[in-house]
Amino acid sequence: MTAAIWISFDPRIAVINMKYRFKKLFYEMLDAKEFIHSRFLSLIGLMLSIALIYGVWFFSERFFYHQSQMRFEHHVNEDIYTLEHSLMKYKNALQSGVGFFQASDDVSRTDWHRYVQAIDLKQYYPGMQGMGYSTVVSPDAVQTIENKMHREGYPSFEINPKGKRNFYTTILYLEPLDKRNQAAIGYDMFSEPVRREAMERSRDSGKAALSGKVTLLQEIDKNVQSGFLMYLPYYAEGEDAGTVEERRRSLIGYIYAPFRMGDFMNANFTHKDMMRIEIYDGARKELNLLYKSPDFQNYQSDYHTERVVKIGGREWHIYYSSSPSFDKRHSSQYPILFALVGLIMYLVMLYVIVELLKKRSLLKIKTEALEHEKEIAQNYLDIVEVMVLVLDTEFTIQVINRRGCEIIGYSAKEAIGKNFMELFIPERMREELKAVANSVIYYSGFEYYENPIVTKEGEERLIAWRNRLLKDDDGHMIGILSSGEDITQVRRTQVQLQESEAFYRTVFASIEESIVILNENRIVDCNDVALRLFDTTKESLIGESIFDTAYEIECQDYPLHHHISNAYNGESTSARCTLRLHKNPNVIKIVEFSFSRFGTNDENKLVMISRDITRKVEEEKLLTMHGRQAQMGEMISMIAHQWRQPLAIINAITTQMRFKAIMNGSEDDEFVDNLVKIEQQSSHLSQTISDYRDFFRPDKPKEHFNAVSLINHALNLIDHTLKNHSIHIETANMQNLTLFTYRNEVLQVLIVLLKNSLDAFVENKIIGGEITISVQPEDQYCVIDVCDNAGGIPKEIIHKLFSPYFTTKYDGYGTGLGLYMSRIIIEEHCGGLIEVSSEGNSTTFTVKLPCRETE
Repeated sequence: MTAAIWISFDPRIAVINMKYRFKKLFYEMLDAKEFIHSRFLSLIGLMLSIALIYGVWFFSERFFYHQSQMRFEHHVNEDIYTLEHSLMKYKNALQSGVGFFQASDDVSRTDWHRYVQAIDLKQYYPGMQGMGYSTVVSPDAVQTIENKMHREGYPSFEINPKGKRNFYTTILYLEPLDKRNQAAIGYDMFSEPVRREAMERSRDSGKAALSGKVTLLQEIDKNVQSGFLMYLPYYAEGEDAGTVEERRRSLIGYIYAPFRMGDFMNANFTHKDMMRIEIYDGARKELNLLYKSPDFQNYQSDYHTERVVKIGGREWHIYYSSSPSFDKRHSSQYPILFALVGLIMYLVMLYVIVELLKKRSLLKIKTEALEHEKEIAQNYLDIVEVMVLVLDTEFTIQVINRRGCEIIGYSAKEAIGKNFMELFIPERMREELKAVANSVIYYSGFEYYENPIVTKEGEERLIAWRNRLLKDDDGHMIGILSSGEDITQVRRTQVQLQESEAFYRTVFASIEESIVILNENRIVDCNDVALRLFDTTKESLIGESIFDTAYEIECQDYPLHHHISNAYNGESTSARCTLRLHKNPNVIKIVEFSFSRFGTNDENKLVMISRDITRKVEEEKLLTMHGRQAQMGEMISMIAHQWRQPLAIINAITTQMRFKAIMNGSEDDEFVDNLVKIEQQSSHLSQTISDYRDFFRPDKPKEHFNAVSLINHALNLIDHTLKNHSIHIETANMQNLTLFTYRNEVLQVLIVLLKNSLDAFVENKIIGGEITISVQPEDQYCVIDVCDNAGGIPKEIIHKLFSPYFTTKYDGYGTGLGLYMSRIIIEEHCGGLIEVSSEGNSTTFTVKLPCRETE
């Protein structure tokens, strides 16, 4: 608990507050007539002031808003005029195109190009994508039109879309013939419903007609804009076109213009900086949206208006909104200024009224307020749970609260008036405390200080003091205000915690096993053994997630997070895992982890004890392997002893029978050949027994031997198994190299590699597999490659092959130690290197061993 004063609800303070309020109300109501009169005038003044301020602001705001709206409407009318005027210019341009056709006997592509170039669309008709001519084609004239256009320089011209129709139109000319307009040449606009509606309306009325919203064929890039087209019919000269039927019969084609809406508005929108615009072809629906200003999309405009423009048989609904620049330019501060003037007038009136009321009430309640505050202050002091003292300059107690009386063991009456130094301070501390008190008085020092006091029972209690100097209105020192907290038990607890932590640290550091404390899977503490295990510093390890401390932690049975989750659930668990560090991922440690939960149920804390058992596992495995080899060697020796004599007898009998047959001149060659085969098989069986006996001898020293002979020996040992699975052995680049190392251990590694390839063929159900073995020199090493086509190894697990307890075989068919022990044998015992690579269906194990070439 701190020395701060905490104020909480106390019924005694509530009663005092109620008494004080009733007294105040009583004095204020002594002159009831004046009381009611003053309050009534204040209320009237307040209401009139508010009404005046609001009225000034409202009418001025309406006036200036109306003026700005009229300016905005004026700009909108100018823009509508520009829009209608431009469309009329475009219509006149189309009319001139009709006149050009009527005045010419035959208009070629070159004539049309020159005509459009002469009227200069870019300068005089900005916003128009082009100006073109679409002719009416009967079904039997389609080929004729296409041939004509081919002759005029359009070799790829064809009417599209394809298909048989009763009525065709096709775009013959469209200038300027840029990349966009080239995409429209040959298009039958009458085949598309929106274009057809406008073309039929123009044909039947003889007037210019606008289409609805379309996507032009000219939209060939990412900047796709909405578009529309304007059509003007071209009738046969000299024929009547007074009725709809006559117009339909005499129609030759259309002079038309396509418009990209964005380009159209960029050329004809005159007040871009003042307003934004939305144009809809018909009702205000997203489907009908022709154009929308790209700027200030999310801006809330102050001014809005709407116009409906009838153009070429279509109704365009145009919605205008003011831009930020327009709103800022026409934003008036006068309404606010007028309101501020009114507010100042109101505040002046309010100030006068409040001052009159304050002076009237203050004189009547000042004495009661002082008494009330003194009573409440004493109750506040009694509420707080710290000791509060007021001492004068002679260190005499003037005020003490309830908690102070509880600590010293005296009542307030007994303590007030007593000298604090003489009664409550131990004699050994009095001079020191007087110096502290004088420092507070004269230098405002020692705002915080701890010292013991003596209670009524003679017990010493340690108090933490916070001191403040008290002064009167003239700035003269009159005493000291001190608040003190009894911290006796806190200090005792701190000492016990320090002793407990020191004991914990001693035990923590003396254990020769890695200890890591986890909280929510993050490391909060560890000993030096853990730092050596993870090969890092304490600064780097503390705060790290246990899953990020190493390159890889692979457990024998379940993933690491499974064991940690079980430990958090209260189940003590252990696991044997492989550990690969970030600094050297190729070095594998075998670690035994133990997890136990500790702390309260609300805390997710674990103790992780780790033991590096890499050397132990290697020694046990080698010891087991050598013991097994010794046992097998003894058994093979006994078998050899029992078999050699019968084999020698069989061999002697067959030799005797063969010589006897030869001496007698036997003509039964088959009989002699069979005797020779019996002798050969007996010798082979005897040699095989010798090979197995040598293979299981664990105590053979380093020796010189031929690499090719060793490979042939390994193949002979499992030859029968390979043949049973139809596996072909291919030898390539078998150079005659001599090794100097442990022959049996290298032989064992080769058999492990061959057996793994055999298991892969069986597991992947591959028939007719092939194993390729090669022997080549590389500097001072002999390189033996064993390659198979048994399906390959996935890239995500190939780096785990030499890890202990990792296996790719089905459950129960592999221990995960074969390749791990092979790596130990080759790299640590024989001073070589073993590697693996896989590509596609092929896997290659490479063994490098020290050698010398044969002289």
